[in-house]
Amino acid sequence: MLPFSRRTRLVFVAVTLTATSALACHFPLAGCGRALDEETLNRLELSMESTAQMQPGETRQFSLGTVECCYVFETVDACAVWSVEPASGASIHPASGELTIDPETPSGSMFSVRANVENGRRIITSDVYVFTPQSNPLVGTWHEDTQFACGTTAEIAPQEPIGELVFRADGSFAVTWMPFEIYHDYWGTYGYDLAQATLDLSDAEGNYVPPDLDGSGSFSIDDQGQLILSDLWLGSPRDGGGEPNCGHRFTPR
Repeated sequence: MLPFSRRTRLVFVAVTLTATSALACHFPLAGCGRALDEETLNRLELSMESTAQMQPGETRQFSLGTVECCYVFETVDACAVWSVEPASGASIHPASGELTIDPETPSGSMFSVRANVENGRRIITSDVYVFTPQSNPLVGTWHEDTQFACGTTAEIAPQEPIGELVFRADGSFAVTWMPFEIYHDYWGTYGYDLAQATLDLSDAEGNYVPPDLDGSGSFSIDDQGQLILSDLWLGSPRDGGGEPNCGHRFTPR
């Protein structure tokens, strides 16, 4: 075989450089410079929440970071390739981590966002739950406005209103009288029947679970967008007194 001519060698080098550049697009460490130290790598998260929730047609920017001082998410400039499964119904930019849910994606769908950090040194995932206010009107953060007396349903001003009642699209809830940073009094899972307007709270655990908690009843959303819980009692506060009531009204926060 004849040796390469100078021109042939130049062409060969150019092709090799082009191929290397293409590989760098798919393997981020090749073009990212310094790798993360082990401690930072092992602490990487996708968000403060264990899951994410989005509506059809919504776009969200995912990023990598670490949780500092328990409640602060500090982003980290990490080399990662992003992907989402299943690929039908959602798309994500492989370099930036921007996720878009298709407008036609039905409520109740679930996707897994995946960040491949530094060619597999760490794989980090987060589940994304799709919902619509029509299919799950409970999702959101609510503040207690009124309680309803048992039997008469008379309105009673709460001595210590519930500061936060949170329903998430992943089927979890949390109750907190005095919200502070990431603290919750108790949390658990919920199930609901939209046609029957019933609500059941279960698996309650946490820092303070009221002994008089009654988590089964019904719900509705009134004309003002307020959440009405009937024949259901989220419990008395830790230092509260008086008799339990039989319902609550919440306003959106």
